[in-house]
Amino acid sequence: MTRRDLALAVIYAATGCAALGALALAYGTKAAVPYGALPAIAATTLLLWTLSCWPRSRVRLARPLVLAGALSLITTAVSDPPATPGGSVWRLAEMAALLVLLAVVARWVPLRQATTAGAVAGVAVVAWTLPLVPAPSLLSLAGAAAFWSLPVLGAAVIGGYPRLVEHRRCRLIIETRRSQQLELARDLHDFVAHDISGIVAQAQAARFVAESDPGQALPALERIERAGLNALASMDRTVRMLHEANGNGIERPDTPQPKPPPLRPQGEAQAQASHPPLTPPPDIEPLPGVDQLPSLIERFTSAGATEARLATPSDALGSLSRETSSTAYRMVVEALTNVRRHAPGATRVEVTLTPARTDAGHTPAIEIQIVNNATTTPTTTPTTPAPAITPTTASRIRRKRDGHGGRGLTALRERIHTAGGTLSYGPYEGGWRVRAVFPQTRTLPQEPS
Repeated sequence: MTRRDLALAVIYAATGCAALGALALAYGTKAAVPYGALPAIAATTLLLWTLSCWPRSRVRLARPLVLAGALSLITTAVSDPPATPGGSVWRLAEMAALLVLLAVVARWVPLRQATTAGAVAGVAVVAWTLPLVPAPSLLSLAGAAAFWSLPVLGAAVIGGYPRLVEHRRCRLIIETRRSQQLELARDLHDFVAHDISGIVAQAQAARFVAESDPGQALPALERIERAGLNALASMDRTVRMLHEANGNGIERPDTPQPKPPPLRPQGEAQAQASHPPLTPPPDIEPLPGVDQLPSLIERFTSAGATEARLATPSDALGSLSRETSSTAYRMVVEALTNVRRHAPGATRVEVTLTPARTDAGHTPAIEIQIVNNATTTPTTTPTTPAPAITPTTASRIRRKRDGHGGRGLTALRERIHTAGGTLSYGPYEGGWRVRAVFPQTRTLPQEPS
């Protein structure tokens, strides 16, 4: 509590005591003070302090409201009810102040403290009319309590509903951010796994050719260095994007706040909310798309014994949206990585992009196929030297999966479906094919007939 808040609390407390003393002097004796004047002055003083110290007072209101509610309950229990019809005016004013304070507590005070304070204040409002019921019976007392429970519930709803909406909004933001982080983590896994599999292939190739031709080891080391730098760049880009995703200041709804945020006018708050950048900083490169497939194919071919070829129309690379293009690039990366992991004996991989139609046959699309000849057995003759990596060698250098594979294409299928495309894979002409169809965002020009 700041010095200003403490000074205001002392001033309002002194004012309340002065008002109570003035009433005692006006009515002659302390016993002649109107019914409920003391708790009414206390509740009104607390409400005035809350308004004067807003917004800092809204999170410190639980304990004062408990004291005000307890004072009201003591008055209800021990004070004699008024004999005149208008003797309960002070108590009506007290109930109005307590209901306003109850709504503030339900909206802003931490949940555990709000529950305690709301229960005490709610019981005080519900029970204040019980001593005033003439010829009290169980039914009449229950009816009076039920009647005054309605404004208590109304105050709780007025304060609690915005709190619930804010809680759900924070939960949605947290879940959305987590899904984005998981997607970025999957991207990191795919891209880095592709580069690391290239490093492994280059290291294995260098080991086999070093004995017969040591001069080939140096180019292999250079390619390993390039693949390692690509992996580091992928990790750096993804980590920066993860940090950017966490930079908006959203915290879990149940995280305790050390200090309440300062209250600003609505227009100023909206203007300030529009200032933070919603896009990554300029030094974060966007995820690669299909326009970088030629360089990807070149790196894949230079990293191992498997030759990859790319066939695509000249305008096909620019016919996909940025998100769809990134998904298509990731699909090709996943397919090429699986060739290295699961089909080291493959000698050829064909990557083709061709105009097509969606399954419905109405929307122009781009079909992407990655086909390898994994199961073909290369033949050699006595006069032809054996390749650097033979099927026997390939089976020996195949990395043991230990039951951790097979989830990449499944996760990729979900992402492609989200982008509006379809994915299929399976054996094809003695090898393996991965095929995807993506809807176009720009129609390719028709070739003249």
